[in-house]
Amino acid sequence: MKKMMYYIWAIFLPQITHAAITVPSGTGLPSTDLDMVIEDVLYYVLSFVAILSILSIVVSGIIYITSGGESKRTDQAKGWLTYSIVGLVVAILGYAIVKSVGLALGVNWR
Repeated sequence: MKKMMYYIWAIFLPQITHAAITVPSGTGLPSTDLDMVIEDVLYYVLSFVAILSILSIVVSGIIYITSGGESKRTDQAKGWLTYSIVGLVVAILGYAIVKSVGLALGVNWR
């Protein structure tokens, strides 16, 4: 059974990896090319993470301001701020790495 799965993957993997993704019309996606779909998904994910990060920075600022010097609340606000900035930096670096690898492989980004 295991050997048969290897043969199936050996036959179909080249066709799967080089196949063009066709997006049905009316879905709202702007392109049918795999690289464009990946780029659009990355853009939307990065936008969502950026909005969440900004929102958590604002919330951590509110927690810090309303803490009244209470060390537990200020530590909580500092933790929120640290993790939101780290999350934003990781998301931006992930986007940059994917774009760099795509350019190195010859993908035509917009």
